[in-house]
Amino acid sequence: MDDRLHAFVLPELGVRGAAVRIAAGHREIVERQPYAAGVARLLGEALAASALLIAGLKFNGRLSIQLQGARALGLLYAECTSAGHLRGIARGGEDSAPADGFAELTRDGLLVITLEPEDKGERYQGVVPLEGTHLGEALEGYFAQSEQLPTRVLLAADEHVAAGLLLQRLPGEGGFGPVDPDGWNRAEHLAATVAPAELLSCDPELLLHRLFHDVPRIDAEPLPLYPRCRCSREKVADVLRRIGREESLAAVQQSGEAVVTCEFCGKTYRFDRIDIEALFLPPPPAEGGPASLQ
Repeated sequence: MDDRLHAFVLPELGVRGAAVRIAAGHREIVERQPYAAGVARLLGEALAASALLIAGLKFNGRLSIQLQGARALGLLYAECTSAGHLRGIARGGEDSAPADGFAELTRDGLLVITLEPEDKGERYQGVVPLEGTHLGEALEGYFAQSEQLPTRVLLAADEHVAAGLLLQRLPGEGGFGPVDPDGWNRAEHLAATVAPAELLSCDPELLLHRLFHDVPRIDAEPLPLYPRCRCSREKVADVLRRIGREESLAAVQQSGEAVVTCEFCGKTYRFDRIDIEALFLPPPPAEGGPASLQ
């Protein structure tokens, strides 16, 4: 089963939704760091959730879910773009290793949802306290506070797979004509029959057929998902320029080169003294300027 995001609409019920199952991408991301089991599962759930939420966006860009400021888990970040690119990372102190449950890992933390359009449009960020007994419940609370739209989020992850199902009530009739007034309750009832083991083992298309085979369903083209980092040598060079020439050269003097490793993908970038000096050279004069006159 490929890693894919399946978005859909149930017009008769007045519900939109998405289902996702991430296997190869989930393993590639969580195996880059020696995460404790509970942290790895939560990162997998956050990756699945970021994919589910990107399905509802009307622009090209990226959506990130961050859990920050918790006592045991200092930071968890998961991102999915409208092109299906995934990346994620978690960072915690020593107390994060034995913590296994959502409440233990995220106590006193904040849930941050960030939307970043690629081209036009403003960056949006919503922040709410982390509440609930699992990440899906925390996201449901976020939607209740920020958009006032009834939302159901089911998430599951283990060492091999991350998966999820999202259902959201459409505002009004959603542009599809008459809607069953009991449609949302029907959808919620069906979602309540899905166990975590079914989410993890079942192909999303089969899962959706099991749940909604007796109501009309409009499916979007499935979106392939795969890990892809946004790091580059140019971006690392910009970071070194911000640090400054003296501090960058100091790193070179200690080991012969400045070594920067991306926390997301593990790729290493190396800059020797000549590379560092080149970063701080003045830009060449524009063509046709005074310096080009003979």
